[in-house]
Amino acid sequence: MKLAYVGLPCQLQALRKLQLFSREIGQDWAGNVSLTVGLFCRENWAYSCLRALVEDDYGIKLSEVEKFDIKKGKMLLYRSGEVIQEIPLPETKPYVRVGCEVCLDFSAELADLSVGAVGSPPKYSTVIVRTKRGMELLRKAERQGYVEVKHISEVKPGTKLVLKLTKEKRDENLAEAERRERAGYAARHISTMGEQEPAKLVAEAKNRSFADLEAHVIDAGMCVSCGACVAVASEQLEMVDERPRLKEGADGRVEKAYLACPRTSMPVMLMAERLFRGEDVKSDSLGKYIDIFAVRATEKAALKRYQDGGAVTALLLCALNAGDVDGAIVAKRDQNWRPIAALAESEEELRESGGTLYCYVTNLPLLREVASR
Repeated sequence: MKLAYVGLPCQLQALRKLQLFSREIGQDWAGNVSLTVGLFCRENWAYSCLRALVEDDYGIKLSEVEKFDIKKGKMLLYRSGEVIQEIPLPETKPYVRVGCEVCLDFSAELADLSVGAVGSPPKYSTVIVRTKRGMELLRKAERQGYVEVKHISEVKPGTKLVLKLTKEKRDENLAEAERRERAGYAARHISTMGEQEPAKLVAEAKNRSFADLEAHVIDAGMCVSCGACVAVASEQLEMVDERPRLKEGADGRVEKAYLACPRTSMPVMLMAERLFRGEDVKSDSLGKYIDIFAVRATEKAALKRYQDGGAVTALLLCALNAGDVDGAIVAKRDQNWRPIAALAESEEELRESGGTLYCYVTNLPLLREVASR
């Protein structure tokens, strides 16, 4: 089954690590992903924290919110197309997931296509095309009338803000990682970014137990709840309240899960080298990429609810209808904005997943389940 995978930067890192170490882990299901779409991400909120912020602090039921958006330093809540509440982003900081505070990737540098609202005018999405596969899909979607495309140099504000947020996230989170290291919690995913010898990381994971994973990642505030560990070792581990937990009766030997975790080590440079091998790409602070565009969905995409340009859903619709993928791992929500990992195999299922949630969903266990069918 050929799958598209839509994820945040940390989730794309986890996916690429699973692909890099598939032989050592003894599982190749991550190889079923043939197209990746990464989402720009400055920070994220756990569902319980988002609910507390909106319902407890501001007295608004999540079921009454039609849409969330972040603009000009504020989180905006919409109902019936109108803004019903503005929350200054500094007030949301106490609710940000602690794992987000040591992530250095803003623009999903390991995706085929990276998408976000920053840099493009209203009703457009900024699309960073990183691979030939991503460019082929964008041009196909344009030819077939799913999207309208402009070069980023033709619109305002352009990439200036993307570059600014990229630098801010990296600088602030490096400083936070250094503070944690002084407190005794090493950010292993940062110190191993330049590692070029995978065998060293395999050896480091040998004979690791859940106690090691808990000490080095979970209790250290590094966990991103991607579910890589649970997907690899489902007989040993489970996710409970977005936290990996040892199953009752399990012996705790989880060396494959330890190796799979994107926070025990993260050889980003090696993964990028392999991902972009043979690609004609440029390289700067946004990572490696071919070009950048402002994209918006056309009426052909027939989206029920747009988020900025609706580019992600429109591109996935094109890929699905063209037979490039058989389905996509996406996130959707219930009426109370609780995020749900989902497999979209039809146009309607893709449209139902449209829009940004702003809270995290664990989706790698679902990917394994789907890819292993």
